[in-house]
Amino acid sequence: MPKQRDRILSYGGSTTIVTLIGVWVLLLLNGFALVIWPALGTAIQSSQGTTPTDFGTALYYTGFSLTTLGTGDLVPKTDGHRFLMILQSLLGFSIFTLALSYVLTVYSALTSRNTFALNLHYRSAGSADSAELLRRLSTGNDLNALHQNISDIAQHLISLLELNNSYPLLLYFRYRQPYYALARVIYLVMDTATLIKSTLDRDHYSSIIHSSSVAEIWYGGLHLLNGFNREISQKEKISFQELSEPFWQEHYYRSLELLKSKGIKTIDNPKLGAETYISLRQEWAADLARLIVYTDYRPSQIYK
Repeated sequence: MPKQRDRILSYGGSTTIVTLIGVWVLLLLNGFALVIWPALGTAIQSSQGTTPTDFGTALYYTGFSLTTLGTGDLVPKTDGHRFLMILQSLLGFSIFTLALSYVLTVYSALTSRNTFALNLHYRSAGSADSAELLRRLSTGNDLNALHQNISDIAQHLISLLELNNSYPLLLYFRYRQPYYALARVIYLVMDTATLIKSTLDRDHYSSIIHSSSVAEIWYGGLHLLNGFNREISQKEKISFQELSEPFWQEHYYRSLELLKSKGIKTIDNPKLGAETYISLRQEWAADLARLIVYTDYRPSQIYK
């Protein structure tokens, strides 16, 4: 059942696009048909024989006009309806062009999102572990390399924020592979920023902790989550573990040990660091948990 559900949900975004464009076209088609219908037999007449005056004929005439094909068996006889036919053709051409452009742009934005997701997936060695990601970003204690890596992630995140602001439909594209999950992308960047602020030695990494790149990740991530929060029902049920401070504390100390074991300079006061970590995670954990539930993933698929 989970696999079947994942397969069905993976069509959500594509189905939404097709439905959206279909509704645009049907509303335009029916709207013009209602305008044309009373004119059948008078302002619009058949080139041969009696002119049908049913609504189906109005749809037929409108459909040909919107698709710019034209029709020879029904002819407008007044200047107003000739102009209306030209207007329908222009709108029909525009709507199909805009629809095609919209679809291509959405899938281009989706490709950018997926590229970022894969980037984080492989940088964390496929582990969905933010501590592993930070460890690899910090290898060798090279501050310049770390700053560049964080700056790169910040740029991708800000781009993702703008894409989702421009195309809210992206939220409904859900993949069967958890590493493409939007919730995992946000978790990795937000928890990495939280660990930077709470685990790294404040003197050695001061330029990183207080850098504009970390600020971009932190505030950009919060902005992104707040945007989704407006789209998601506040009634989504969140499991206790996702908001469990002991669980967070365990994750913090495990992350701290991993970083220390790889020669990365960490905070001298782990207890204070744990308190800082918990305080910071409280700012984004609930919104992320709602996003996980809304997109129908399990917490274990999003983070370790």
